Amino acid sequence: MRNTLPPLSFVQQLETSLAGNIGIGVERQNATISGDDAYHANSGDTLVLPPMDPYGPKTRWIDVFARGLGGCSWAIIPAEPYVIANPSSGYTGGSGADTRVYISVDWANAPAAPNTTTVNIAINSSCLWGEEPAEFGIYPSPNVQVPIVSTAIPSTFEGFVESDQHIAIEAEHTSADTTVNGVSYTTIPSCGRTLSGVFMIPVLAPTQPAGTGPVLEYNVFTFTSTSVANVTVYISPSLNQNGNSRPLKYAIAFDDETPEVVQFVPFYASPNYTPPNWDGAVSDGVWGTVNGGSTTTTTHDLTVTGSHTLKIWAVEPGVVFQKIIIDFGGVVTSYLGPPESFRAGTDKVGTYDGTNFAGIDVSAFAEGI
Repeated sequence: MRNTLPPLSFVQQLETSLAGNIGIGVERQNATISGDDAYHANSGDTLVLPPMDPYGPKTRWIDVFARGLGGCSWAIIPAEPYVIANPSSGYTGGSGADTRVYISVDWANAPAAPNTTTVNIAINSSCLWGEEPAEFGIYPSPNVQVPIVSTAIPSTFEGFVESDQHIAIEAEHTSADTTVNGVSYTTIPSCGRTLSGVFMIPVLAPTQPAGTGPVLEYNVFTFTSTSVANVTVYISPSLNQNGNSRPLKYAIAFDDETPEVVQFVPFYASPNYTPPNWDGAVSDGVWGTVNGGSTTTTTHDLTVTGSHTLKIWAVEPGVVFQKIIIDFGGVVTSYLGPPESFRAGTDKVGTYDGTNFAGIDVSAFAEGI
């Protein structure tokens, strides 16, 4: 009832927390150390980075962040010389900024393929807890582990290479495509969510029975042996342009498999209604995501590792392919799906990034296109 300020109080600088002045987080984990949180075992002191191999992202990252009042110098020391930390030391907290440390591998000096090993990365600090020497509060020094997976492909192979148990392919990057009776495929640049769209022309072409029409082929090289390789195709949200008598379909097969036909647009009652999951497909920009329905995922037997050819046919015009994801159990849930995989014959070991979508025209997003 009175025009007065609420009570004011002064916050005193308290003692350093039990977890110390700086913390450690790593790529793809919610847990941070030292200390406890909802994602980490009590007093745990080890975090594990995603695996690294010659055909995957060239770097993984470790975050060193401030969590207290004081500043600390720190050093990151891999147990093997072929694992490189950049920067390998710094100062965080107080007047020092949080730092992202990038981990890379000198593959020329790493163990020869095939080989899998785990390298420990020690993290030391000058921090004190109170007036007592303690590196990370009352907790032991953090230990980060990175699995090093040495793999190799034949020098003659050209195509997409498995890394981290998956392969991601932009539809326009075919190893081969064909023309049958004047029907073929063309690419629409910037159509889709990450690079482009590929569709059949002419747009009024007749139905192309599975396995007989023009085909898109993609050479892939696999290291994981599994009978349940899931292949998800991201397809632009089209409707049955030729009516329910010719619903949109595609066919898919590896090598000499019998093509499996997928009808990804369900039947719907009349022109005044839309098919199930249509709203989700439009909001996400594709059929094939959780919101857009799961009707574009097929399962294949790839127990034999090595070179394979993935074949995809559009059965009807109006099918616009954006992206293909082959999941051997390593795909992490994300909105756009994983960036495109290493493409032998185009990318080079040590220079391939693999951590972003290099093909996206960000100016189009800025202009609202």
